[in-house]
Amino acid sequence: MNHKLLTKFVFSGMQKNKKTLIPYLLAGTMTVMIYYILQSLAHCPYIYKDGVEAFYGAQLISILLEISGQIVAVFATVFLFYTNQFMIRARKKEMGLYGVLGMSKKNITYILAAESLIHALTSIITGIMMGTFLNKLMLLILYKIINQPLVNGLFFSVEALKSTLVLFVILFAVSLIYNVASIRVGKPIALLQSDRTGEKEPKVKVPVFILGIITLTAGYKLALSAKSIGGAVNILFVSILLVVIATYCLFTAGSIFILKCMKKNPKFYYKTKNFISVSNLMFRMKHNAAGLASICVLSTGVILLLTCGFSLMMLIGKNIDDRYPTDIKVAETVSEAGKGMDDFVTMNKALQQDGIVTTDQIYRQYRNIMVTEKDGKQKIADPDTFDSDIASDIVTYLLSAADYNEYADMNLTLKDDEILIYSSGKEWKKGDNLNFMGKEYTVAGEAEYSAIRYIIDSTMSIFEREILVFPDDEQICALMAEAGQRVNPDEYEVFIGYQLEKALTEEQMETVRALMELGGLNREAIRFKSEEMSAFYSIYGGIFFVGMFLAALFLMATVMIIYYKQMSEGYEDQKRFQILSNVGLTEKEAKESIRTQVMLLFYLPVAAAIMHMIVASSVVRLFLRMILIVDTFTFNMAIAIVSMIFLVIYTIVYKITSREYYKIVNRKD
Repeated sequence: MNHKLLTKFVFSGMQKNKKTLIPYLLAGTMTVMIYYILQSLAHCPYIYKDGVEAFYGAQLISILLEISGQIVAVFATVFLFYTNQFMIRARKKEMGLYGVLGMSKKNITYILAAESLIHALTSIITGIMMGTFLNKLMLLILYKIINQPLVNGLFFSVEALKSTLVLFVILFAVSLIYNVASIRVGKPIALLQSDRTGEKEPKVKVPVFILGIITLTAGYKLALSAKSIGGAVNILFVSILLVVIATYCLFTAGSIFILKCMKKNPKFYYKTKNFISVSNLMFRMKHNAAGLASICVLSTGVILLLTCGFSLMMLIGKNIDDRYPTDIKVAETVSEAGKGMDDFVTMNKALQQDGIVTTDQIYRQYRNIMVTEKDGKQKIADPDTFDSDIASDIVTYLLSAADYNEYADMNLTLKDDEILIYSSGKEWKKGDNLNFMGKEYTVAGEAEYSAIRYIIDSTMSIFEREILVFPDDEQICALMAEAGQRVNPDEYEVFIGYQLEKALTEEQMETVRALMELGGLNREAIRFKSEEMSAFYSIYGGIFFVGMFLAALFLMATVMIIYYKQMSEGYEDQKRFQILSNVGLTEKEAKESIRTQVMLLFYLPVAAAIMHMIVASSVVRLFLRMILIVDTFTFNMAIAIVSMIFLVIYTIVYKITSREYYKIVNRKD
């Protein structure tokens, strides 16, 4: 058979299968485009190139982009093979017909190779072209997120082009080899009748079902047991692995168990729409289970990434204010009494000399130590176990009542066995008892946070933090001496802060640093809020940007799996519904049955995904605290908003695919 005629078969087959082919090409194009953009930005000179950062934190963003590109590469391998398997499964009957009509396996191989070449060229070329045009837009969006001035110029990355071509040429080539092998090993008659193979009613795989229950219980229990950041770090990935295993086990075996329970309920089962839906699902769940589990896992990933991303952006302002409560911040350790106040005076003179107007001036002195809590008792943390067990470690700030009264503008007196307390991880009530360094104290009340918040080092957010106010400074020194820690009675941590009338220029910042250095203060101890804000947005904005890319990829994969699963199920259920129609099933009853079946298949995975996210919320929030301060309300609001947005998108996909499913099963030809 000549190549001209075979080429006609190629384009004819593509035309007839456009409903499955177009989504496949769109998915391939989007995957190529996302991978190319990530690789291009990772090697972009406007971010990081040859060891040169375009802005502070650019190297970290480049590393995240590179890692994300590797994740996309792995994901593309799995995803493209999955969609390709659906494509070739749908074409087996067509290829069998070609064989029956006299085509040789060589002719069929030519058709498959030509189609694969067209698919690869379309996806790769279109993806790279779209990536090239959108690359600058993505760079501008990144610069906008991280609050950097916009850049001019267009960059084309040869490295990104090479890596994209190599990866996707290999993937499409391997897909072609798989397609040819799956067709050549089958006989034409067997391929032609591939959609008529009967199936037995599936049985509940009891060991798999039990394994799913055990792993889900263990994963949920681990996630809920995390009470500190140290615990979250140790169990997060283990709990994720257990829940993923449980998801596949329960969708595979648990879904059959639930359907059999429905079947045993006569009041539910012996209704037309329920009878048809449960019966269809019973026989098709063998193939549905893995797809539904994949949809659930991907949906969880989308919700998780979007929640973390939105939390980052919602909390950046709060974290900057917590870390830098004043426009100018000086944090230092002084080794003699009055040295901190001397630096405060020097700082005031430096600002006045440079003509900088302040609206508020803040001075705080305190001591801080690391303590560990066990069995309700707090003692100095052991440096040898500090790195291995941070779950019970607490950064503790110690103040005398005299200093506290000055900072909070109060006239408080405490008895020798009384303290005021503020804790980030535990709620204390008046009258509670605290064993601190072997001595019992009665809580006289909660310390006024607004007056003493300046002394908290927010960079230590991975630990719980507390502030203790003692009757006098002598008692603090005595406690620390008894604990075996050498303490200089005159050594203090000092915080100096200034609120400014207007923002400083870079020249003014450098002038202040130089003047303070002349006054004997370490220039590294001076921090300007506006300067640090830029670095903050660069790092966390970059993390948000990369997270949104991955979330978009996972969302696309979720939609494609749903679409292909619905198309596949539609073709497989078409003959069943035609038979039922011939024996009296009305169109209204068919629609109700289809709606019940499709809704169950659609909303079961997303319901499980939201449940996974709710259970994991506490451990994920604790994990995020390694890089920023996360309050429970904001994080829960992010989960609620993201879940609602995802449900809206999911429902739109449901409407579209259920309509296509009904068209297929209701087709009369």
